[in-house]
Amino acid sequence: MYELLNSNDPPFRAERVHLENAIIQSHGALAELQHQITEARAVLDGLLEEEACVQDTIESCKTILHPIRGIPEDIIREFFEASLDTDRERKDSLNGKFPPLVLSQVCRDWRAIALSTSRLWSSLRLDFDLYRSDMACLYLLQTYLLRSGMHDITLSIHSKTDLSKSHRIPVLILSAPRWTDLSLSITHKSIHTFSTARGTFHRLSRLSLEVIGPIPRARWNSTKCTFDAFEYAPELRSFTLQRMCAAIEEISLPWSQLNEYAGDDWMSSYIDIFKRAPDMERASLQCDAESEYDDENHPSLSHQGLRVLHLHEVEDPSNAHILLEGGIVRLLSYIEFPALDSLSMSYRHTSIQIPRTLRGSTASSLRFLSIDAPFVITAEAQANLLGLLQTTPFLSSLSMSCRFALEADENEGIFLGLNANIHPDVLPNLSALTIRFIANLQPCLSPLFIDMVHSRRHAAPSRAALRTLRFLAPFVILPANTDAAARWKGLCDEGLVTFSEHR
Repeated sequence: MYELLNSNDPPFRAERVHLENAIIQSHGALAELQHQITEARAVLDGLLEEEACVQDTIESCKTILHPIRGIPEDIIREFFEASLDTDRERKDSLNGKFPPLVLSQVCRDWRAIALSTSRLWSSLRLDFDLYRSDMACLYLLQTYLLRSGMHDITLSIHSKTDLSKSHRIPVLILSAPRWTDLSLSITHKSIHTFSTARGTFHRLSRLSLEVIGPIPRARWNSTKCTFDAFEYAPELRSFTLQRMCAAIEEISLPWSQLNEYAGDDWMSSYIDIFKRAPDMERASLQCDAESEYDDENHPSLSHQGLRVLHLHEVEDPSNAHILLEGGIVRLLSYIEFPALDSLSMSYRHTSIQIPRTLRGSTASSLRFLSIDAPFVITAEAQANLLGLLQTTPFLSSLSMSCRFALEADENEGIFLGLNANIHPDVLPNLSALTIRFIANLQPCLSPLFIDMVHSRRHAAPSRAALRTLRFLAPFVILPANTDAAARWKGLCDEGLVTFSEHR
């Protein structure tokens, strides 16, 4: 056979007969082998099927014995409710990935728990611009409201289109007496849609309104506000307004009830709001521009209740009334806050203006001060800041932005001014200092900064010790000055310094 395969010659007659007989015999042997293989495969398939059944039995037993089956129903409810807090993507509530919907589709028991947990269905985030099928969305919305029972409702609505003709609004309005936290990002025309629920907001405590698109000019000569839907909300305590000026003229609210307000309005409006809200405790105000109706002689005001104030400037090229002297400086020069405990000032432009003094006795009660700016504070602004710090004897926590660079120390005025060995009377109660680093440069500590920190490390008869130094950066570069570097190492070894990348 081997010789015949390795040559190209035809076989002899006797060889041909032998080969033909071998083929016939081999076909019979092959058929027998295939039959045996078929039988063996049937046996193997049976064994594999039996193996799968045994494995399924094992997994089923493990599932039945799993500890999660022993978790009480009330604990599972807590897990379900926690899923709402971990929804970082803030999914639309009518989205198929809305956490309560997903949980209700796991098994019958979980579905029963989810459907009976009203809180799961009482936090609704609705983006009307995403919806294409009105009937499907309307059905889901009605289902959610039914499942929410009588639970308080947190509602967020976003729409770039007019809501006055939406079929979903009447369904939502029926639940208005249960709204406690309402956030609206809608057009000016849509605001009036909620007037049909006027007088039904019995539980509403927080209201946030952002106006999208063009805004009609305020009706200065009108005695009636254009928006009065929330005029009667006995529990309303917090109000946020974005992209609508002249709030007092535009919106009728129970201002005297408010203890928290945030807005980007004109200073004259802020003064009017503070007058109408004597119990206000917290405020966040954007101080960029003034109304053309404001004059330079604003009446001064003393607000006795405010404790926390955040002021920020965001330069807007489209705004023709940017205050060159600084909106923050101007507002603080007109309003006194005798009870103010915390003041933060943030800037998002290069023209940083810091007040040298605060009106009246505002500075005397201040305990926390924050200066946040993405640009270098000029020498003039640093001098004003030092002047301000000299009037805050009870300030215990200071947070400020600095840029540390190898080529120059741009914060010399600040560091020398805060050095307790040079100016022992500045910030005698400072115990916590936070430094924000500006730009994407590797922060290099300057000897002046280390001298300042070292001068405050230990208490003196008339001065508290600095107990916490926090850097909002993962690391810093030590100076070439070996003495300063050694002192810095000592401060770090004492546990004074902490690093953090989070604000």
